[in-house]
Amino acid sequence: MSDLAIAPLAAAAPSKSRWRVMRAVAAKEWLELFRDRRLVWLCAFVVALMLAALAFGYVENARLLHERDAAAKADRDLWVGQSAKNPHAAAHFGQYAFKPLSPLALADPGVDAYVGSAVWLEAHKQNETQFKQARDGGVGARLGSLSLAFILQTIAPLIVVLMGFASFSGERESGTLKQLLSVGARPRDILAGKALALIGAIFALLTPAFVGAALALFFFVDRERLSLADQFIRLGALGAAYAAYLAGFAFLALGVSALARNSRAALVALLAFWLANSFLAPRLATDAARAFAPVPTWQEFRAGVAQDKAKTFGHDESHPAFIAFRDETLKKYGVSRIEDLPVSFRGLALRKDDEAGYEIFDRHFGALQSAFDRQDALRAAPGFLFPLLALRPISMAFAGVDSRSQFDFATSAEAHRRDIQNEVSDNIIHFAHDNSYVAGPELWRKIAAFAYRAPGAGFALDHSMLPIAALLGWLAFAGVFALFAARRLRPV
Repeated sequence: MSDLAIAPLAAAAPSKSRWRVMRAVAAKEWLELFRDRRLVWLCAFVVALMLAALAFGYVENARLLHERDAAAKADRDLWVGQSAKNPHAAAHFGQYAFKPLSPLALADPGVDAYVGSAVWLEAHKQNETQFKQARDGGVGARLGSLSLAFILQTIAPLIVVLMGFASFSGERESGTLKQLLSVGARPRDILAGKALALIGAIFALLTPAFVGAALALFFFVDRERLSLADQFIRLGALGAAYAAYLAGFAFLALGVSALARNSRAALVALLAFWLANSFLAPRLATDAARAFAPVPTWQEFRAGVAQDKAKTFGHDESHPAFIAFRDETLKKYGVSRIEDLPVSFRGLALRKDDEAGYEIFDRHFGALQSAFDRQDALRAAPGFLFPLLALRPISMAFAGVDSRSQFDFATSAEAHRRDIQNEVSDNIIHFAHDNSYVAGPELWRKIAAFAYRAPGAGFALDHSMLPIAALLGWLAFAGVFALFAARRLRPV
């Protein structure tokens, strides 16, 4: 359909359906997009790039999953293969808790490469996660790798800008816009038609990627560990978030094109915003979050834990807390000597010290996660102006690779460590009559292997309300801006 072919429909607009005008404008925009072979080939390249990133993510995730499963099995064999020994010595021998890989990490790897994949579970101590891929992979890994999320967050908006920057300015330069407005076509109807075309192109761009991700999920998800339905809900939420993100860029491109004097000015302005959104805003937001919500260094954090732990007695029988607990226990059982207790005092002391440590670890690790949450909130707050700041936390949350998902895993691993501690302490309390007591392999087998089940999509939604609100604010802001710009169009 040519530019002039819309004029009769525009002239008939007062008496005919507005939908016919919008549909005609959309059809014309679609035709022009397909006629521009540069855009067609560029979009085809981006689709191929997205599918390649998905394939790479699928292969990489399958490799990591195999490695972690093999490591978990080997570690379990080591645990149950221990010889007879004191149960407390077995607790110090320890075991690993390996984090299962989120299936949607094949689309968005999130923070997984930087936070580690396993926790060493040992007596009296809550450890941080270990085996960080970014550290083991050197500089190249730290710079990041190609992923579907990176393409959709950074490259796809650029494609939308290139498709939409000349929507109004190009017609103004050719004289078509003046003719349309002079015969009665309403600016908002023209805007709606162009928006339909541009958003339709966005969906055409997104569809292959998300269909590919859905197929990958179908083959990748272990039904015994995860709900396939929940993973598809997460994928649907990701699709909606990315659609809103790119639709906002479509409205922004249309608004700038409507206000700009020419196509060159529109392109420069849109590219400047794209650069600020993709590279400048994330850096500044991260620096601001660190300044206004600082977190302790690893040394400061561990020093704080150690300072509080010093108030507990540990293995120090001269510690005032130990003496107080000993006297309290003797009074409770109505005896004057430890040897007269009907249970093992050593086991009671170990359990008491562990319980004191649980409170300390919960307080310090909880405060650390709260600081991370504050940083995340500060980064996402300007998301209604720079939408990447809102989209990234949503994408990571629904992919199951954000800091909150990591904290949930770490909390589950710590709960398993406490189960081990309670089991061995109870065994000592009831069966250890002297320091020579040992337990056999039946106790090691009695302690179940670590089994982590990731929370459902509702967990991601609960912790994503602020960035979701910011992303919707961005879409609304861009839509209102485009409508405002379209209403300023005049025939002359």
